Amino acid sequence: MLNLSFVFVICLIESVTASTPDAYILRTQSLPADLNFMPSLSNGHLGYTVFGDAIFMNGVYNGAGGNSRRARIPNWINITAELCDPTGCQINNAHTDVGYEMDIRGGYFKYRKEYSSLGLTLEQRTYPHRYYNRALVYELLAYRNTSTPLNLHSQYLKLSQHPGTASDAFDFEVLNNGSFALEDYRILRGVTKVVELQQFQPNPHEIYVIFSESLEQPRVLHWPAGQRELRHRIIICLDREQSVARKEMQDMLKLSPDAMLQSHIDAWTDFWDKQFSIEIIGNALELSRIVNAGIFYMASSLPALSSNQANEAYGGLSPTGLARGNLDADYEGHSFWDTEIWMLPVVTQFNYEFSKQLLDYRYNHLEGARYNARIMGNRGARFPWESAFTGTEVINPCCVEIAQQEIHISPDISFGLQKFFAQTNDYAWLCQRAWPIAADVAEFLVSRSACEDTCHFLNVMGPDEDHSDVNDNVYTNAVAKIALDFAVWAGSKCSNSSTETFEQWRQLRDKLVILHDAQLDYHPQHSGYTLGETVKQADTILLGYPLQFDTSSTHLNDLQYYANVTRATGPAMTWSMFAANYLSTKQDWRAHEYFARGYQNYVHKEFKVWSEVPIGYNGSANFLTGIGGFLQSLIFGYGGLNFARAGDTSQLQLSTPNVPPDVQQVLIKYIKFAQSNCTWTFQYSSSNMICTGQGNQSFELLQGNQRKPLGHSFNGMFICTALA
Repeated sequence: MLNLSFVFVICLIESVTASTPDAYILRTQSLPADLNFMPSLSNGHLGYTVFGDAIFMNGVYNGAGGNSRRARIPNWINITAELCDPTGCQINNAHTDVGYEMDIRGGYFKYRKEYSSLGLTLEQRTYPHRYYNRALVYELLAYRNTSTPLNLHSQYLKLSQHPGTASDAFDFEVLNNGSFALEDYRILRGVTKVVELQQFQPNPHEIYVIFSESLEQPRVLHWPAGQRELRHRIIICLDREQSVARKEMQDMLKLSPDAMLQSHIDAWTDFWDKQFSIEIIGNALELSRIVNAGIFYMASSLPALSSNQANEAYGGLSPTGLARGNLDADYEGHSFWDTEIWMLPVVTQFNYEFSKQLLDYRYNHLEGARYNARIMGNRGARFPWESAFTGTEVINPCCVEIAQQEIHISPDISFGLQKFFAQTNDYAWLCQRAWPIAADVAEFLVSRSACEDTCHFLNVMGPDEDHSDVNDNVYTNAVAKIALDFAVWAGSKCSNSSTETFEQWRQLRDKLVILHDAQLDYHPQHSGYTLGETVKQADTILLGYPLQFDTSSTHLNDLQYYANVTRATGPAMTWSMFAANYLSTKQDWRAHEYFARGYQNYVHKEFKVWSEVPIGYNGSANFLTGIGGFLQSLIFGYGGLNFARAGDTSQLQLSTPNVPPDVQQVLIKYIKFAQSNCTWTFQYSSSNMICTGQGNQSFELLQGNQRKPLGHSFNGMFICTALA
C-alpha cells in the first residue's frame, strides 16, 4: 500500500546539530595508493586536489582547438609543516600517530601528526573559501599537550610549498615581491600561452595571484618553549582582475583565524541545512557517507550563490569537476552531455540558480554552436561534443569521429531544458533562455536528417561509443523526437515563427524511425545491430529512465537483453541506470543488485572519491558523472519521483517508492517544485512530502499505468492526501 501525503504550510522549523555527524566525516590513517583519489576541493571559482600539483580557475583554458584544456596553475597552497629543534628536522620522523580527515559538512581537509614522546601535536588544514571564493587557505595549529611542561627547549616549524613543476599553460611574471608592509603583497601576473580559437577568443586569459606571504624558500617559525600553541595561516587569492584579488586578500586578513574558518563552515552549513541534504536512516553509515561525499564533490564545483564579490559567468561543469582538468583522464576540464543528462537533474535539487548557471553556459555559447553547425554544412546550433571556453568543438585530436557522430549532445541539451522547465514552471526563463536554444537545436536536427517516407539520422554514434558510424541509433532518435516536440511547444508560447517552420519540426518528429524488433519485442540499438554484440554503456535502456520515452513491456525486454551484453568495465552510471529502470518495473532484486554495483566497485574507500571505471582499471578520478547517475537512481529511481510537462502546467509525479537494502527511510531536504521547497520522506511503499510555496502546481499519484490527479496548489495553504 502506498501512503502519500502533501502538506503545504507557511513555515518550516529547522534544527541545527552542534557537532558534525559521523555521516559527514571521512577519516583514515593511510592515503590512497593513487593520490588522484585524494579529495577535490573547489568553490566554483577555484579548485585543487589535496596534495596535487595544480590549481584551476573557472573558465580558464589554454591550447588551440582540441588541445585546449584547463590551464594549470602551480599548486602554491600545497604546503606542509615539519617539526624541528635547534639540531635540525630529524625529529619530524618521530611522530607516533597520523590521521587524515575530510569534513564534508564543513568543507575542509585536515591532517594531524602526534608526537607522543614530545607531547606535541601538529594539525594542518586546507580549503578554498566558500564565501571569499577568490581565496585558498592553509592553516597550521601546533600545540603542546596540557601534560607537557612549558619550560622545555624551543621548537621550530618549517613550512614548505610543493607546487609541482612550472606551468606549461601560463607565462608568469612577478609584479611585486612584497615586503608585506602596508599591504604590499607578493603579486604574480599570469597570461595563458595559446588561445582556443581566435575568432571567439581574441586575447589570452590573464590572471593575478596574490600571496599573503612568500614561500619561495621554506619559512621557519620559532615556537618558544613557554608558549602552549602556535598558529599560522597562509592565504592565496586569484582572479582575472588584480583589484578583485587584492580586495579579497584585504578582507580575508581582517578576519581572525577562527572567524575566517567559521565563515567558510557557515557557507557550507547553509547549503546542507537550507538547500539540499539526504539523510539515510538505517544500518547504512557507509552508504550515507558515499551519498554525502558525492553531493559535496558535485556541489563544490558549482559557484557559490553568495560570495564576497560578484561571480564571473560560470564556465561549465566537467565530468571531473573544477579541481581537475589538465590531464586526458580529466577530460581536459571540458563539458559534455554529462552535464545535462547525468548531473543537471541532481543539481536542480540543490538550487534552481545552480542549474540556471549550467544552462546559461550553453546559452552564452550559442554562437559557438551555430558556428559548429555551419562548418559542418548544417543549420541551427550543433553543440560540441566537448566544450570549453569558446563553445566551439575542442575534442581531443585522437577522437574526431566522436564529435562528428555523437550528434545526440544537442537534443540532450534540449532535453535538459525541458526537464528544468517541468520542475520550475518558469515561463520567463523558458522564453528568454530555453526557447532560443530549443529552436536552433530543432533546426539543426532537421538539417542533419535524411527523409523520404520516413526520416533517419545516418552515420551517427550513440552513447555506446564502441559502435561508430551507425544509422538510427535508437537513443539519438528518441531524444531528438523529444527535443523537436519541446521546440514546437515552446515556440507556441514564446515565438511568432512561421507555422511552416513548426510543421517541419513536427514532420521530423513524427517520421523519425524508432527501431523495434517485433519478433523479440525489443529495441535494437541501431540499424544492423546483431544480437550478442557487446555494448560499452547504457544506451538503449535510457529510453525508459531518464527519457520516459518507452516504459512498456518492450522496455523490460531491453533491460534484460542489454544487461547481458553491457561491458563489465563500463562507466559507473551505467549500472545506476539499470537500477533506476528496474525499479520502475518492480523487479526489486535486480534493482538492488545494480544499485550496489553502481558504486561499490567505483568508490575509493578513504575519501569516497569516485572512479569512472571499476577500481583497478585506468580511468578518471572524481567522476561527477558517476555520482550524478548514482544520486539519480536514489532520488528518482528508489524515490519514484518525476517531473513532467503536462500541457501548459508542470507536474510532480510520484510512483510507489522503495529503499535500498539495510535502509529504513530516506529523508531529503529539499526537493524543489515550481515555487515550492519540499521536505520529502520515503520508505518502502510510502511517501510523505511537506512543501512551502505558492503558484500553479499540479500533483499526480502514479499506480502502475494509472494516473490519479491529486489537485493543484493555490495561494495559501494546500493539503492533499492519497492512499493506495
